Amino acid sequence: MTKAEAIEKIRKAKMGHKKWVSYAKAMHMGINVDKDAVPMLETDCDFGKWYYGEGQIFSDLESFQAIEAPHSLLHQTYMQLYKARRKPVKTGIFISKNKAQNEKQKKLDNLMNQLLQVSQILTDNLKELETDIKNMSDFELERLM
Repeated sequence: MTKAEAIEKIRKAKMGHKKWVSYAKAMHMGINVDKDAVPMLETDCDFGKWYYGEGQIFSDLESFQAIEAPHSLLHQTYMQLYKARRKPVKTGIFISKNKAQNEKQKKLDNLMNQLLQVSQILTDNLKELETDIKNMSDFELERLM
């Protein structure tokens, strides 16, 4: 694999991540999204398939290792968001339906903001990995394979 091919694969993985986030945003806005479009497990999304598959050739790089924790947290946050969106609004003697809906929306918004922050960290880590690969010699890249 050449340096250009390696960078192209990282960019494709990054695009897969951005697509996943766009589906998560749509779901957050109340748009029906096919459940399979936004996999909950980090090994099932397009990015995760690359990361845990052919991306493993970069596993010795610190910048590659820095990706796993935010990627996992991203999926955990999405799972919380998904479950919270589906959970019915609870009202009671002291909580009006309007107040309960506002509280639910606030929780959903907080989870979505957290998801976007983690997504940015993941994107930044991917840029760092890309930079590390660009700065490698052909010999160093060949040793990884």
